[in-house]
Amino acid sequence: MLQPTTSQLERARALLAQAAGDSANTQVAVGVIQLLMTAKRVGPGQHEQATVSAMLSKLALQGPMRSADLSHFLQLDPSTVSRHINSLVDGEFVAKTTDDRDRRVQWIQITDAGRARLHTRMNERITQIEKVTDGWSDVDRALFSALLSRFITDFDRTIDEADHEAEQA
Repeated sequence: MLQPTTSQLERARALLAQAAGDSANTQVAVGVIQLLMTAKRVGPGQHEQATVSAMLSKLALQGPMRSADLSHFLQLDPSTVSRHINSLVDGEFVAKTTDDRDRRVQWIQITDAGRARLHTRMNERITQIEKVTDGWSDVDRALFSALLSRFITDFDRTIDEADHEAEQA
């Protein structure tokens, strides 16, 4: 599959901005789209690796979860999540345990090998980010980090609120 080049991404960004207007929010929306398009250029299998990393991160942060909860968190079809879980079980990165109270429920938990894999992937990402921000000042990196964290937190909150409103309807 051919990945878009930087010049193609710039043209797409210009077209999107032209179609949607030139407000700061439009620029953020276009930037997010461009970031997603750029991330796809990293190489084949990166989406799958990102999904696996997201699963391992969620399990490391939250502890054991049901497959359905991971599916909801990742916004992926349960069969896709199940396939990833089975692959992670085969690699001994996660373990399945049966709930003591309800034998039909299986809990997925990260293993030490899964934590090590997550640590390795995080270090790889940090190395990529260090290359990207090499010419940035410490102040620019700190500001970008703070604003990106704030954006993600607020974006996640609005999604949670929308989900809650949909459940109430």
